[in-house]
Amino acid sequence: MASDSETILDNISSDNTVVPYDLVAATVETLRPAVQQDGGDLELIKIEGLRVFIKLSGACTTCTLAGQTLGGVRRKLVEVLGIPVRVVPAN
Repeated sequence: MASDSETILDNISSDNTVVPYDLVAATVETLRPAVQQDGGDLELIKIEGLRVFIKLSGACTTCTLAGQTLGGVRRKLVEVLGIPVRVVPAN
């Protein structure tokens, strides 16, 4: 597990924008129940700069709409954070 200072440094983009890990994690948690209703799940893995890595599991791993799910996560994060972020699928 990364130390707090390593986590903070990973969350700084090249233009010094800091993506607050706790706010991203809380936002992802609010989205999980809707995904779980369809038999899937999502988990925040890490943040690197403006890239948020999300792991899809359950029914999401074979769903043709997984890209739409990640897009929905991105839209919600942009709304909550007020900055553009990129959501990347993680293994």
